[in-house]
Amino acid sequence: MAADAGAQQIYDLLNQEAPSLKDELAEISRATTEARDNPYGVMSQSGVDAVANVQQFYRGLRNQIATIETVDEASKASALEALDTLDIAFGAYERSLELGISRPAVPKAKNAAKKASQAKKVMKASIAGLAQ
Repeated sequence: MAADAGAQQIYDLLNQEAPSLKDELAEISRATTEARDNPYGVMSQSGVDAVANVQQFYRGLRNQIATIETVDEASKASALEALDTLDIAFGAYERSLELGISRPAVPKAKNAAKKASQAKKVMKASIAGLAQ
């Protein structure tokens, strides 16, 4: 049980079904797979657009959560931190796409993966804290 109505609202937002997000993530996966067959490994525009749409989704979610009042400020701050880290991860991923499959793209893609992994850990902890 969440600490208060605000914590419950944040918990619900973080656990909501988002079919459009699921579709965008599927498009990223498809475009990433197909990029291997493209010259220089460049992702299709639909994949690049999907990355931008996912980033916008998480930015919107972050803005919604930022306006919610709760006594569980630690979990709220943790959720906001995770969403900020996801934003950084998608930004790094988007910058790596500009370089296609190339040596300069590798560090950017690795940074994106590292940030996404960090965000996942923090988000799980936030959700667990909000559920108490």
